[in-house]
Amino acid sequence: MIRRRYVDGRYGQVHLRENQPDGQVPLVCLHATAYSSRSFSALLTALNGRRHAIALDTPGYGESDTPPAPVTIADHAAAIAEVLPPRCDLFGYHTGVSIAAEIAILVPERVGRLTFMGVPHFQALDFDHWRTRLTARHALGETLDQFEERWDFLVRGRPAGLSLRRGFENFVDELKGWPNGWWAHEALFAHDLPARLALVTQPVTILNPPGHLAEPSRQAAALMRDAQVIELPDLAGAALDVHAGALATLVTR
Repeated sequence: MIRRRYVDGRYGQVHLRENQPDGQVPLVCLHATAYSSRSFSALLTALNGRRHAIALDTPGYGESDTPPAPVTIADHAAAIAEVLPPRCDLFGYHTGVSIAAEIAILVPERVGRLTFMGVPHFQALDFDHWRTRLTARHALGETLDQFEERWDFLVRGRPAGLSLRRGFENFVDELKGWPNGWWAHEALFAHDLPARLALVTQPVTILNPPGHLAEPSRQAAALMRDAQVIELPDLAGAALDVHAGALATLVTR
């Protein structure tokens, strides 16, 4: 069973999803922008009885309260570190990778192992193109057509195997951050991830399904002291939803 609760943080309340505690050091999961902890619901379910796991909503996303102004990745890391268990492992996906790396640097004595997927090493791609695309600003208007592009991308154009319901939930998560959903992406592109990865001392496993971040993820592994890449060529698409069982096995190992 997945339970939901809130804890107090520096920017207000932080929303968590959690499977059944089992006495182990918990695995804390950090989501991509502009989604929420709901991205990890299938994984938390697949891990139930095998590994205690917690997924939280980054401040400003999902059901967590929003900071009064845009904050940096380091600010996110510090805020999240304040609500973490005394010891934990971390699973970062996309923006969650950058935040997890910062937490590991900030409080190394509290973080064990790291699992990354979709490392946002955009320095290995067309950085300016991706920054322009992902940090586009929006103004809240009175007509529905302002949301049409996101509906087309998240619902009509959802990956193969992802249910209509999950595509809709991703759309709703993006709307919850509207019109400030770009804040965390702007922080992501202002964050010198390659330099910060070199400071991570914990062992890191990079789960590497196909996609535009597959090669950047391989290059990111070479920047770290103790990182291994597990190639997952058969886990294309919405891996956290469609292949949660396979990912749970890998995470447990």
